[in-house]
Amino acid sequence: MKNKLLLGALLIGITSLFTACSDDNGSNPSLIQPTGFALNTPAFANETVDLEATSELQLSWSQPQYTTDNAPLLVTYEIQVSPTNSFTVSVDEAAADESGETVADYAAIARTTTQCTYTLLSKDLDKALVQVMKWKESEVPAEQTAFLRINAFILENGVRLNSVFSNSVELKFNPYYIELKDAAPIMWYLVGNNILDGGWSNDPGVSSLPMFIQSDYAYDKTTGTGEITYLNYFTTDGWKIQPADFNWDLGFMSGGSANTAVFRNGDNDAGNIWCEPEGYYLVTVNTASNQCTIAAQDISPKVFTQVCMAGTFNDWADTNMTPANKNGENHVWVYVMDVEAGKTEQFKFKEAGSWDTNWGYGSFDGEVNTCGVAKGGAPNIGIEEGTWVIVFNDITGEFSIIKK
Repeated sequence: MKNKLLLGALLIGITSLFTACSDDNGSNPSLIQPTGFALNTPAFANETVDLEATSELQLSWSQPQYTTDNAPLLVTYEIQVSPTNSFTVSVDEAAADESGETVADYAAIARTTTQCTYTLLSKDLDKALVQVMKWKESEVPAEQTAFLRINAFILENGVRLNSVFSNSVELKFNPYYIELKDAAPIMWYLVGNNILDGGWSNDPGVSSLPMFIQSDYAYDKTTGTGEITYLNYFTTDGWKIQPADFNWDLGFMSGGSANTAVFRNGDNDAGNIWCEPEGYYLVTVNTASNQCTIAAQDISPKVFTQVCMAGTFNDWADTNMTPANKNGENHVWVYVMDVEAGKTEQFKFKEAGSWDTNWGYGSFDGEVNTCGVAKGGAPNIGIEEGTWVIVFNDITGEFSIIKK
């Protein structure tokens, strides 16, 4: 049936697809509500897949027909998993019921796509099964049947419009136990010619730079999805954004022009992202929809020649942090810290050679926090045992502490 769609700028090449009403010649596409589309039978459909011994699985499907002439639209696809082939109550919906009476029968994989192909990480599939079945460690079966289907929708301003579902495909797996807890925010990393050592490699704090977790953002407790950001001075050098596993096929690449980035999702590499003109830009990645914006900022912040860390780990002396920008103006600083087992260190960020400008965070000295907005003269930040990548922004005071 015909249906009104709030498409905004989602039509690809919109100016070429539509003409003004005064020039309507009957060639404009008519928007329709799709009735279905096909999830292809995977190559592994006749196997029982060992999820712990397998890293990833490939899926593909047809494109739903949202227009009478199948004009290209920006459609978002979500993979859903059910042990019973009943897709009535999601894990998120069940979790929202504080009474605990609502029982989930399916889970959605956090990472969506805008392509008709998808690399499904085996660990994500296994986690989905554990979330629905709520197995204890001793209860995980040797074999589990699961049904996969695809939910397609138009995403506009965070709202899902005109959803349509594919057929479901029955598959068999050997699952394994995963301890469920609130998911950590999904992290992405910047690499590029002018980022850290310019090495373009998966070495957090040395070649790859974690973006900033937002302390006041409500990340999804089940999936860890939400928004992460990065504000700094950008030259015109090329860069990209990579996922934590550094799968280059699933990173962000150039959108074809300056100050644009698109999710690659297995497509051909469209090249490096770049900013033009050089200046201050805010990069925001939505890890649920895999969308990225790059917005110029009209600011003139103070430029520090060096920012340091001082704390119990170095007897409160200055230890230089590494500038995120290899060359040129910089406002993001990085330090990799090893904390011995059983210890909690305390530290502050500070200007080199003086305590007149220093940043802390928390309600008391040594309180452990992995992200926040540090302020002048605030308490010492606590950090527990482990190896950590610490990033600090001297413009905003934001800091993130990421396990390496």
